[in-house]
Amino acid sequence: MTKKNKFKDDYNDFISSKEVAPRNISHSIIDRVKADLNPSKQLVFIKLLSLQLFTGLITMFFCPQFKMSLTNNHELFHYFHHNFGEHICMMICGAIFLGSGAIVASYILDLEELRVIKNSKGLYTLAISGLSLVVFLIFGAKLYLDLTLLWVLGASLAATVMLAFNYFLRRRFLQLA
Repeated sequence: MTKKNKFKDDYNDFISSKEVAPRNISHSIIDRVKADLNPSKQLVFIKLLSLQLFTGLITMFFCPQFKMSLTNNHELFHYFHHNFGEHICMMICGAIFLGSGAIVASYILDLEELRVIKNSKGLYTLAISGLSLVVFLIFGAKLYLDLTLLWVLGASLAATVMLAFNYFLRRRFLQLA
């Protein structure tokens, strides 16, 4: 018997079965599936924020701005600044900061959580970039409106694109499987 026929026979046995699961078990299974398919927006945001906090802290160990850098290497910053100018440099810094968190989140969060983020149309990443700026201010960063807006644009855009792209790829691979 081929594998396909065995599945078909199992399916037919299931359909013709007269057994009924107890009502409370059926409802608990349905509730669990609903919860898995519709994750809490607040919980998804907290997970994304936590992952960004972790990866953001790691990126700060390489960024010379807050004197947290383990390498005290300013060469990458100077390369971006001198070759692209301060405006593009700020967008790149934001993209690296939030984009790295988005990459990590893309592989840790499940597909339905990524769908919730994707459906927010960038609001989650915009909120996290705003919260990041508040933390930067607490740690003594000097923020200038034009450069800060560019940083937020680069950060939010990179994170949104990374999350949406990963969601797309994971959906595509599931369709192929």
